[in-house]
Amino acid sequence: MTIDQGSQGREAASGGVTAQAKEQVQQQADEVRVKASGRVREQLDKRSTDIGDQATTFAQALRKASDHLELEGSNSGAKVAHGAADRVQRVAGYLSRSGSDRFLADLENFGRQRPWAAGAVGAAIGFVGARFLKASSESRYTSSFQSRRDVDMPIGRDTEEPVAVSPLTPPTAYGGYEVQ
Repeated sequence: MTIDQGSQGREAASGGVTAQAKEQVQQQADEVRVKASGRVREQLDKRSTDIGDQATTFAQALRKASDHLELEGSNSGAKVAHGAADRVQRVAGYLSRSGSDRFLADLENFGRQRPWAAGAVGAAIGFVGARFLKASSESRYTSSFQSRRDVDMPIGRDTEEPVAVSPLTPPTAYGGYEVQ
């Protein structure tokens, strides 16, 4: 066996080990993806059923309001409330009966048929998300700024209480700050 044949054999063996490791990582990634997909579908089923139940309750409240308006003599208001109750009831039934597969397929079809509407919904969700992040970041910034300011504030010579220091206040000859 020559030196070249030995190095080629080692390279082939290491390539085989690398391929096996790559295959194992791919299998594990596929398992994780399948489990995550199953969990998402379970949550979608559960949440859609919960929302459907809440919508049913809302539809019943609209029907009661419609009946009340009808008794009061407001037929046009009663008609509008009754129509809204019917629509809400249809949506509630769809959410309660539909599985995650049907729901996702219908959502995909909606996006394909009305891309402008899907884009508008995406933009609205993005806008709301950005506003939420901005509002939450302002409170985080304020709290972190306050804690940094407390740490950076010098301590008075005679007490342990922080001394109010203006950025324009020059240090005294002793290296401290004048208290104002």
